Amino acid sequence: MTSIAVVRARRSAGRGVALAAAVAAVCTLAAGAAYAQAREGEACRTESISRDKAPDFATAFAAAEKRARAWAADAAIARLTHTTLGPIDADARSANWYMVWYSPSADVMMSATIANGTITCWGNKGPAGRMPKLMPDFYKDVKQLLAMAAEKGGAPLLKDGYLPEVEMSAGARAEAYWFVNYEHPQKHHGLQVIFDANSGKFIMANK
Repeated sequence: MTSIAVVRARRSAGRGVALAAAVAAVCTLAAGAAYAQAREGEACRTESISRDKAPDFATAFAAAEKRARAWAADAAIARLTHTTLGPIDADARSANWYMVWYSPSADVMMSATIANGTITCWGNKGPAGRMPKLMPDFYKDVKQLLAMAAEKGGAPLLKDGYLPEVEMSAGARAEAYWFVNYEHPQKHHGLQVIFDANSGKFIMANK
């Protein structure tokens, strides 16, 4: 009787180990699937995100971030900016936003373009360049950044025909910065105003 009880106990223990292994395998597959979403090629459905042809930063970022999170669970922000096709105004509105995320697990980057209120996303294999050390609650008030940059020397340049270009990207040591660059199509010697991207604090102005 004793030997029969031992055999039954061993069988029960074996079933328990097998069940635990199966559960672990399922969890591993589920985790892998979450990261495997990061893909090359079309990364989101092309659709309108705003009736405004030049949505503000908050609207554009919210739409792009939502799609980046659906694209890859570990998507991290690499760059946030707009292009010369959509000059930014004092209210932080642009007709052409360009934002980049990167999935380290898949080694794929996703670029989101919002042109005239319509978003498109595309994934490309490979890194997205130097990644900024960005906090989840980083500074996002681009309208206020533009106002502060004007106070730091941008105001007279605006009157002289210079246009501001705003970008969040990494510094030489992966510091997260907001850059406001004043540029002119014919003139040189513009101005670059730099802010801490996490706190929004002014750092310096370079002529």
